[in-house]
Amino acid sequence: MKKETIIILLLILTTLLSCKNEKKFSEIKKLSEYENTLFIPTLEHEISNDKNFVYCATLLLAWDEVRKEINSPLTISEQFLDLKLLNESTSFVDVLKSNEYKIDGTVEGGKITVKAEFNKSLPIERNLKSFNNKLTFNGQKVASFGINGDDSDDKLKIVKIVYYKNDNNYILKLTPKDVEHEIILFKTEQNFNSIAEMNSEIEKLTEIGKTERKNEKTKWKYNYYSEDEVIIPKFNFNIETNYSSIEKAVFSTEKQNFYIENAWQRTAFILDENGAEIESEVMFAVELGLEEDEEKYKKPKKMIFDKPFLILLKRTDARNPYFGLWVTNSELMIKE
Repeated sequence: MKKETIIILLLILTTLLSCKNEKKFSEIKKLSEYENTLFIPTLEHEISNDKNFVYCATLLLAWDEVRKEINSPLTISEQFLDLKLLNESTSFVDVLKSNEYKIDGTVEGGKITVKAEFNKSLPIERNLKSFNNKLTFNGQKVASFGINGDDSDDKLKIVKIVYYKNDNNYILKLTPKDVEHEIILFKTEQNFNSIAEMNSEIEKLTEIGKTERKNEKTKWKYNYYSEDEVIIPKFNFNIETNYSSIEKAVFSTEKQNFYIENAWQRTAFILDENGAEIESEVMFAVELGLEEDEEKYKKPKKMIFDKPFLILLKRTDARNPYFGLWVTNSELMIKE
């Protein structure tokens, strides 16, 4: 039998968004403690309307580094669909600039160790309002924040209306001090198969919004008036999981077979009136050498996130986000 080599990938990806006040993540919990939340490895993975789905580019960045260390084309059986989708996805490319994260790889005695770090702070210019007893999401009272239409201009500028059709179909963008990044909130009644599909729809609707903003008959949608309001749930979670559908998977190059021993991820996220904060880390352990086995003006806009919606964190010059959260229930929200 060929000499066995263990390839260990340790990726620590830390994103700090909105550090006006030091935030504290909740204690780490296992994903199995949440009945209605799942982690997905890529933007292209299938989602549904009965679960929350959490995505972070961490896993894709880690897997890409594994491929670079192996440095040979990979063959993955259809039997290991999640790994195949992970290997085929390119949605992580250019989601961050090269100077916004660091990846180091070393090879010692048949062991490849890869470490990556990402740390970014994005405070918003001014804190938004924190509301009490203001929001119910699917029957559950949850903590919330946002703005009223008669707030000061500097607060209203932080929450930009990107697209508005009606109170159940709109896109908002929260703008931090670092204008190269943005927080996107998308509420929709349309059904989508993946966050990637929703991201493409956001691109399309954003262009419609730009056109409507210039039209005298529709530009009212993109301005705030005294009775308008935005109410957003607050989030604070810190979850770890092992990807059971990726662990134990086998793949090969022309000369060697590989076996994934461990695929673990932790993602923590906070969203509130100060902004957002995310922290994520991943560990891959891959063993080498095993055998293969149109509405009218004057109607107030009530942009209240009380039904399923999407949260994206992304660079403004990138097509894809580095974090996505499809929210269909209150499991990850702060309760009142």
